[in-house]
Amino acid sequence: MKRIAGFWIVLTLIVSIFSMAASADAQEAFSADGSVIFEKEGLKVTTCGLDTDPTDSNVQPIIRIEIANGRETDAYFGVTNGSVNGFMSDVLLVNFKEEDGKIIGADYTDMLTLPAGSTGNYALSYYKLDVPGVNTEELRTMEFCFTEAEGEYIWPDYVSDPVVISVGEEQPVDLASLGTVGADNDQLTLVIGEQDYDDWFGPTVYVYAENKTDNWLNIAADIAEADGHLCDYIYYGTSVAPGKKCAGWMSFEGEISQLKGFENFTVNFSVSETENRDDHAEQEKTALEPISVQYPAQVWGEYENGGIRLDIQPKYNDLITVEVPADDADGVLFKVSETASLEAGKFDGAGWLFSIGKVTEDRLHEMMCSDMSGAQVFAKDGEGSYYMYYHPTDVRFDRANPEEFDAGIAQWTMLCEWANSVPDRLADKNNLEYVSYNNSAVDIYVARAAYMDSVNATLSTTEYGPVDIAGVDGSKYAEMIMGGWFNYSDAKEAPDGEYIVLNFPDENTRVDFFFAPGAYARIVSGDRETLFQAAWVDDNMSYAEIMQEWYYAAAEHAGIREAKAG
Repeated sequence: MKRIAGFWIVLTLIVSIFSMAASADAQEAFSADGSVIFEKEGLKVTTCGLDTDPTDSNVQPIIRIEIANGRETDAYFGVTNGSVNGFMSDVLLVNFKEEDGKIIGADYTDMLTLPAGSTGNYALSYYKLDVPGVNTEELRTMEFCFTEAEGEYIWPDYVSDPVVISVGEEQPVDLASLGTVGADNDQLTLVIGEQDYDDWFGPTVYVYAENKTDNWLNIAADIAEADGHLCDYIYYGTSVAPGKKCAGWMSFEGEISQLKGFENFTVNFSVSETENRDDHAEQEKTALEPISVQYPAQVWGEYENGGIRLDIQPKYNDLITVEVPADDADGVLFKVSETASLEAGKFDGAGWLFSIGKVTEDRLHEMMCSDMSGAQVFAKDGEGSYYMYYHPTDVRFDRANPEEFDAGIAQWTMLCEWANSVPDRLADKNNLEYVSYNNSAVDIYVARAAYMDSVNATLSTTEYGPVDIAGVDGSKYAEMIMGGWFNYSDAKEAPDGEYIVLNFPDENTRVDFFFAPGAYARIVSGDRETLFQAAWVDDNMSYAEIMQEWYYAAAEHAGIREAKAG
């Protein structure tokens, strides 16, 4: 099967789409299991069940389908005009592999190439909406249209009637409860919701709309003013299908984008109707009355230690406690905990989310030579210091009683997701250089060979035999190896052919780096063998070749290989 990366996303925005006037309520709703949801000239699509917890972590909840192409020619088959639980959302096809009932690999696409006479198992999925007040975590209804094209890179010449699949009772969302109502008439409901902040775009504002007409509505934000700052270029424009809702957010150019938030906000919208989604003819626009919203003061947490700033967005600031140690012996600059768990305090370290630390290069090298569970380096500065992200390896969530425990899980989950994003943002805001090293068993042995003078280690191939690496600076080679993210692999995948050996004679242990494709390394300790494979591969130089360069440097240092001129 073939995937068109990016192409179909653009295509679905510009391909001619017939009117989608019939709403989900007016359409026959199909079951997620055993329903023929499409049949046309030898093409047949049947639902095969709902999978709310796919084994492949990259895939959202899916509806399994079988697609049979009974034609004598290939078919180019896709989806468009998606909505989930009544909200506009991309519905996508999933092309996946499966073993023993488990999804082991999956790929989102908007279009499949179906060979003539073939029958295959696929799925329908969607991108979840991460917008306050909108729940697409639990799939209830999915609506979309199937499309067909004459070729792989040709505009679709057919769009089906809407297909509705129901897997649960719809739960209506009252948009008016989500913010300030700016319009509510026979044409649409338009609501301005919460304010948020994005590290790339600055302040953002959530927008909700419901189309009550039988045509598509095109909604655009034309001008906005926030705390006296005027913005005439706003990143917001959407098309809403008949009978559907949409939810998203707007961001801004200019002075507003530099603010950390605002209290007084006014925005002007215009709206136009079209018979279909992609009617690009100039339409008459109707200007809506300006919508004014007053937000609470945006209270940020602003902390500084050791020349490093940590800024906490308002939506997290009230939920956490930040400790700023003075001259901490371990170099900790900030320790961040969830306040509610910290106050419940039934065990030591309750509520701890993460800490940010600063270490010297020598200290980092020392750490790399052993298990660094719960610690990762993420950045360095121009003065030779490295920055660490420390996190718990067990759950630190706590509450005073079971009722509060259940009620607090969602908040804890949100804070954990935010905590994982802090290192990149902190590095960016403080102009630090991003670095990342793995700490697998392979990396630990490489680090010990490079950084521990007391370790007896050799490198060996058939070219010069074993060569002592003492006296050779192996740091540049080690850093390249430790950027590969070595993961456990099936021992049966070990390739044939030559490899270079990093040997630790005093420990009866060696690490083999294979020259064969696949970026494999093998640790042999006594009679135990463990295979690893790097997740990232540089096309210019393999990990075995990096180790070979280290080997040659050691051979030159030992005088058994002639040094290169210059």
